[in-house]
Formats: sequence, C-alpha cells, structure tokens
Amino acid sequence: MLRASPNGPVCASVRPGPLAGDGYTSPSIWRGDLITSINGSAVDLATFQTLVESLEVGSEIAIEYTIAPDRDAYSPVPVGDPEGTKQRVVVRLEARDQWLGTLAHPLRDGASIPAPGAPASPVGDAALPEGQFESLIVKKAQDVGIFAGDAVPAGGVSKLLTYLGGVGTSATDFNAMPLVAQVLRRPLSADTADKLVFELVKPASAGEMGAITALLSRVLDNPSLPDATMRLPRWIGPLADPGESAAARVQSEQLVRTLRDNVGVALAGDRDRALSNLAAIRRGLDMQAILSHQLSRLPAIEPELIAAASPHANDPPRADVPPDIRAGVQGDILYFEPGTAGENGAIGPLVVGGPGPNTYDMSKIARVYDVGGDDVYRYPPGEIVVDRAITTDAGNAVIKLRVGTRVVVDLAGNDTHFSDSDFHGPASGVLGLSILHDLAGNDTYRSTSQGSLAFGLFGIGLLIDDTGDDRYENLGPASGWSIGAGFYGAGLIVDRAGSDTYLGEKLTQGVGGPRGFGAVIDAGGNDLYRADGTNFPSAYGTPGVFLAMSQGFGIGIRNYAQGGVGAIYDLAGDDRYQAGEFAQGCGYFFALGLLHDAGGNDFYHGNRYTQGSSAHQAAGLLVDDAGDDIYWGMTAASQGAAWDQSVSMLIDRDGNDIYRAGGLSQGSAAQQGVGLLVDLGGSDRYIAPEGATQGASGDNTYHFEADQVFSFAALFDLGAKIDWYSSPRAEKTTIKLGGLNDQVPKSSNLFGLFVDE
Repeated sequence: MLRASPNGPVCASVRPGPLAGDGYTSPSIWRGDLITSINGSAVDLATFQTLVESLEVGSEIAIEYTIAPDRDAYSPVPVGDPEGTKQRVVVRLEARDQWLGTLAHPLRDGASIPAPGAPASPVGDAALPEGQFESLIVKKAQDVGIFAGDAVPAGGVSKLLTYLGGVGTSATDFNAMPLVAQVLRRPLSADTADKLVFELVKPASAGEMGAITALLSRVLDNPSLPDATMRLPRWIGPLADPGESAAARVQSEQLVRTLRDNVGVALAGDRDRALSNLAAIRRGLDMQAILSHQLSRLPAIEPELIAAASPHANDPPRADVPPDIRAGVQGDILYFEPGTAGENGAIGPLVVGGPGPNTYDMSKIARVYDVGGDDVYRYPPGEIVVDRAITTDAGNAVIKLRVGTRVVVDLAGNDTHFSDSDFHGPASGVLGLSILHDLAGNDTYRSTSQGSLAFGLFGIGLLIDDTGDDRYENLGPASGWSIGAGFYGAGLIVDRAGSDTYLGEKLTQGVGGPRGFGAVIDAGGNDLYRADGTNFPSAYGTPGVFLAMSQGFGIGIRNYAQGGVGAIYDLAGDDRYQAGEFAQGCGYFFALGLLHDAGGNDFYHGNRYTQGSSAHQAAGLLVDDAGDDIYWGMTAASQGAAWDQSVSMLIDRDGNDIYRAGGLSQGSAAQQGVGLLVDLGGSDRYIAPEGATQGASGDNTYHFEADQVFSFAALFDLGAKIDWYSSPRAEKTTIKLGGLNDQVPKSSNLFGLFVDE
C-alpha cells in the first residue's frame, strides 16, 4: 500500500502477498521506502494502480525503490528518502481476491441500528439521534469561533465532523457494525450509542433469555429470524460435511490465535498462515444467516433442558448408566438420555446430577442439570459427535454429526469450572451455542486457555450466574479471548448479584472482535476487574507495563475487517478497574469499546489508551453515572483521548472526582480525532502535564496534507461546585485553546475548548 509524500509515493504498509510482508516489513521493501519506478517507468499513486491493474496474474514487475540510512519501518508518518540507497526487487503478481478480507465487500442490505421506535435504515443513511451534549458543544464552539466560518482555519470543527462521517462509511465492510459507523458519523453524540445499548442491558441483567436475545440481536444487527430462504452455509449447517466443518473450525481458531499475539493476519511473513487467516475472515460473509439461526434458537435452549430434566430432580440414583455416559460423570446420576441425531442436527447426551458433589467431563456430556452439591466441571479437548444413519443410492451409510449445542443448569453449590484447552469452555460457543446457568453459590470459573469463559466464535457463548461472590479467572501465557468475548459471534457474562472478581491478562472482560459482541453485565456488588498480567509485555516496550486490550475493548483487523463492540456494564457497587494498555472503554480500528458503571465510588487505573480512548478509525466511551470516583491514566492517551480519525468520550455524571493522567488526556485528540471529557457535578480535581491535555489538542501530521482538517478536543465541567486544574484553566470560564502554526500547518494543535460552568 502506497501513500503520497513530498518525495513521491512511499510505502505505507507491506501486507502479506507476493512481497511476503508482515504489515511493516518484508524481505525487501519496508514501510517508509520510497518507490521510484515500476518496470523502469516513474510512477505516482494513480499510475501505480493503473499499471498493476493492467497486468495479468503471473506477470512479473520490477520495483525500484530507495531506503534511508536510518531506515525505520515504524515511523509514524513515512516520507521516504530520495537520496537513499537504491534497491530493486522483482515479484510475480498473484490473484487479488485471495489476499482480501471483508473490507472489499459492500455493506449488507438494511444494516442499521435505528433510534428507539424508528424504522431500520441502511448504514449509509442512518445516524444516531442527538446526544445529551451535542447542542451545547456546538454552541460553545461557535461562541469562541472555532466551529465554522471563513475565518476559521481548515473549515473548523464542522468540517472535521463531516470528514469523520466519511471515514466511517468509506471503508465498506460486509460485516460493518452500525454502532461503530454511526458514532463516526455523529461524533458529538457518541453517548447515544451507549444509551441505545444500556436500554437493552438493564432488562438483560435479570437473566431472562428473551431480553438477552434482544440485546444480542440489536448490537450484532441481526433483528430478523431465519426464513425459508435463509440457509446456513454448508460448513456450519446441521448436516454439514464433517470434514468441511472441521476444516472451517481449525481455520477459524487459527485466526483467533494469530490475533491474540498480533494485530495483523501474518506472523513473520508466514504465507500459508496468512492465506488461511484471510480465508477465515471471508467466512464471515456467512454471519447474517449463522447469527440469525442461532439467535432464533437461543431462547428455547434452557427451557428444553429443564423440561426434560426437572421431573427427575428427586429420582434415586441410577444403577444402569451405560459406560459411555458413566465415563463422563463421577458421582450420582439421577437420570440420563443418550445423544440422538435427527433431521435438524445432533443432540448430545444429557445427565441429571445428584445433590452431592459431582465431577463432569464436558468432552463427553453435552447437557447437564445438576440439583446441588459442590461440583467440578472440566472442559478437556474432545468433540461430542453423534452417528446418523442415512440411505443413499449406494445403500445405507452413517455420518457423524458434531453436537452444536451445550447447556448446563446448576441449581446450587459452590462449583468450579475449569479448562486448560483452547475453545472448549466453560460456555464456549464455537460453531454453535453454549449456555451455562448457575443459580446459587460462590462459584469459580477458571481457564488458562484461549476462547473460554463466555466466548463466541461463529457462535454464542452465554454464562449466567444468579447469586454469590464469584471468581472469573483467565490467566497465563496461553490465555486470551475470554470472560465475555465475541469473534464473529457473541460472548456474554450476566452476573446478577454478589461481589465478584474478574481476573485476566489480555483480550478479556468484554471484548468485541470482527462482527463480534463481547460483554460483562454485572448487576451488583463491589467488584474487582483486573487485566494487567505479566505474560504480555507493553506494545511500546515500556518496562513494568503490560498489554491488556480488555475491559470494554473493541478491535478490528487492520486493513482486512472492521471490528465489533466490547463492553462492561456494571450496574451498582464500589468497583475497581485495573488494566494495562488499551482498556476501559477503548476502540481500535473500526470498533467500539464501552465501559458504563451505573453507581458507586469507583477506581479506574490504566496505562496508554484507557478510560474512554480510541485509535485508528475507532470509538471508545467510558460513562460513570454516580459516586466519588478516581481516574488514573498512566503515560498517555486516556480519559477522553482520541488518536487518528477516532472518537472518544468520558462522561462522569455526578460526584467529587479526581482525574490524574499523562499526555493526550482529559479531553484531547490528535491526528484528526475528537476527544471529549464531560463532568456534570461535584468538586473535581484534574491533574495532567501541560500540552495536549484538559481540552487541548495535539499534532495533526497524519492526514492534514491530504485532507486539510484538524482535531477537536474539549473538557466540559458543568457542575456548580469548585474545581481545580493543574493547567492554567480558570473557574467559570470558556476558553479557546490551541493555535495555527503558519509555517507548518500540519503541526497545529487545533482545535481545543475548555468550559467550566
């Protein structure tokens, strides 16, 4: 991929393909190298594209380029060096389609998330309704002369807002999440995106399946149920070819593993792995039918189990349990049913466990109804399959059907669920549905692997815990994508009561990958959320800091697929949130991160990109409704901070709060972003270094020369009480911040706004 520079076309990225790139480097060309000619002819951006498209697959092209003496593939803005060392590489063109994700595909018809009561409309036409603060922000920006007008540099804030709307719709993706696109379309009303989700979270927090289904359907943009014309793809359908289905699963799981350790699709230029990962991304084109089918089944799964099992809750222990079922259970079995297969797929074995302690091997049992006791559920590797006899032209045959639904209902006891194998549970919905409902007890859900603890991959994983002080744990060097994570699917935890502990390291506690929704809904209690482990070092090489990508984090796959929605909704209690980098309401690449705490005196601690932040065409929001809260953001980019065509907002509605942060914080934005901090009440303290903080913007080098727009940053403290600011900000004032650098306009720190009322 090339970009314009003062020196000519410069390499912006080297993706997997004929050059065997890893995103930044390749065995030949690196990001930052200046392209001088193709097949001996000088090129610019337009002629390069025209030339390549004119050649047939298999054609060889000779690329001449120069490299700088201080070659740096990770420089923020590559410009190339015309005086650098000349190099030449010859490559053979390959078919473009195999190297694409879903960004090249048009949006789905009717993709939308309308205002309450409004009809659905396409993403291209829909917009969020006006948020609580948009009119006030616009008026204050107009009052200080930065919103619009002939005298306002680069068109003012108004031009930036229109520009971001274009960013949100320009990179079309078949699996675009409307919430993400619409926040970019209406940045000053980003709070409405949270409001639309929160209105569905409140009824879902009661654990009722209809309300949960409504929440998932709205966020995933799958409101319609399947009809006769909507057919599942062959690789996931109930009568899918076992080999094809298994291959799809392996391919999809490999993609998840790649993206646990990398933001691109290739590791060290591994060609085969890149091709496999891209094929898995393109499987996401089937998501509309897959999700609609699964959402239509979700409300019935638990009632079907209860209807079959509850009449046997007081039966005596059975002595006639067959060996295949007995191999899966240690302890009393009151009732059992073998696995069966029918026209609509496979149903796995069912057991009703007795009132004493039982141990379950969930690689052998698909449905459990346990009436009591301190039980242990283990999730080792292994697939449950059921034989189905069919008649063919060649005679009778048997095919094996993979069990696509798992459900556990446990009525009482302090239970432990444990997994050390990827993608096997607890509540891992991989190419299917997995439901775990615990009604009572202080329970432990522990995993050391990826794809666990309410995880959905081309499926839905749902964990509901009604009462008790529970512990959710995903730790270790093999951990990730857990505790409410969705990746082409949904992973949801609903904890209805108790003071709970959530422990993870990376990609945990409400994570939404491409066309994914991952969330934790905690209805009460004084809870601890920690995603700050030692196994995943800082993305910036900062000693003692770790990479989290957690706690309401949405992420896409840069250059290949837009991301999803990751969220934490904590409805009550004095809570503590601790994380490393990229967390606590953070979005990355066409994705949305949400953290909404509805009550209590809360403490937030994180490093870079936390507490309502975003980077690279994304959106992040943190909303705290009440309480005396403490926000502590280390290093940089926190507390309403946006970077690179992104939108961020931190809203604190009440309480005497303390904000402490590093640079680019407390309502700040850079590289054509919008960053806002709004505090509505209390006597507050704001501590941050001078510079791009407390309503001031940062640099705009990335896109200014091409797009001629600046960023917008603002801090609004709207409480009537006395506040304190570390920077030169005065009480009861409205101040325009930043200025135009006439010599180097792209380095201007426009536009900034500070309001204290």
